[in-house]
Amino acid sequence: RTSKSLPGSAAVTLALSPGGAMLLANLLQPPRCPLASPIRCQAPAQHHQPAASSSRGLLLRGAGSPVVKRLPAGDWLLWYHSGARVALATSPDGLRWSAPVAPDPLLPSTDWWVFDTAAVRPGDVLVISGPDAPSSPSRRPPPSSSAVYWLYYTGSNDARLAASPFPAADVAALPGLAISQDGRHWARIEGAHHTGALLGVGEDHPQGWEKRCAAAPKVVMHADGDLRMYYHSFDEMSQRHAVGVARSRDGIRWERVGKALEGGGPGSFDEGGVRQGHVVRDRAAGRYMMAYEGLDGNGGVSIGLAVSEDGLRGWRRCSESPALCSSEDDDEWDVAGVGAPCLVQMDGPYDWRLYYMGVGKDGEAAIGMAYSEGQGLPRFNRCDALLM
Repeated sequence: RTSKSLPGSAAVTLALSPGGAMLLANLLQPPRCPLASPIRCQAPAQHHQPAASSSRGLLLRGAGSPVVKRLPAGDWLLWYHSGARVALATSPDGLRWSAPVAPDPLLPSTDWWVFDTAAVRPGDVLVISGPDAPSSPSRRPPPSSSAVYWLYYTGSNDARLAASPFPAADVAALPGLAISQDGRHWARIEGAHHTGALLGVGEDHPQGWEKRCAAAPKVVMHADGDLRMYYHSFDEMSQRHAVGVARSRDGIRWERVGKALEGGGPGSFDEGGVRQGHVVRDRAAGRYMMAYEGLDGNGGVSIGLAVSEDGLRGWRRCSESPALCSSEDDDEWDVAGVGAPCLVQMDGPYDWRLYYMGVGKDGEAAIGMAYSEGQGLPRFNRCDALLM
């Protein structure tokens, strides 16, 4: 059956018949023309600009879980969580960001039976254009444009997901999907789980290692009819977080493959487990790159890098040291932990930006950016947005 997207942020649920799923699956073809953006880039908000010397790398306060997309037209889009909701900002350069665009893309659901009534966080966004999309993208294409946004997100009925930048391991959370044709009005897509989620855990999947959550879905389109979802969960056997992977032909129905990456050995920066794995295809090397949160033995959070030739197996760390650590200065905005990484490959084959969430000593989350220009990608340096 079909449904209508309501004005504002009231995203409605859309249940798909097999034929409807196939119709949506037809949209999941590799883009045959440049992507179009129906969202107008707004003027950057002055109050979001870092001004103090203790703000190196800082881009946006009161925000976390960055999902950044650079569109061919030159605009940048940033989905992030603020409290219990998903918000959206725009930018002309990926450094100066606007105030939140109205309406909010996604709020917690008001349906009592679903998995996301307390909080939602963005996981990843696929921006897809069909063959009839405009050949010369504009900032506001006509209504006939076939550009579609697929927002994969984490939802929970536990309010602690909204209360803490780094939620506790026992916070139950599941992955969901919402779709929009303009980036502003959204319809939730009901997944196979009885709560509408895309995957289940615990008693709903007794043979799996995921007992508490399947959170932070990051989706890569590998080829025609081959999508991979990376998510993290807590393994009660090892008492550590790990990153798992699932595959799908249509982006809606998923089959688990197993673990992609686990925590490191004793004394390593990620011996306590790994989570929030963001995977992208490296255009220069023809392999897959994963940026992830690593938890040390004391609960500290830093960001590590791993690579794989096929994106499914054989993941190996790029270094035994983190790619980005918390700031050492107590006055810095990200002194208490860095995580939720989002990699963006720039024009140069070895030129990357790493958007991430940092947490201050007061517990406030904010979004920052670091950059790397070396082929080995051993470390990232925090940007100075004012100088850049």
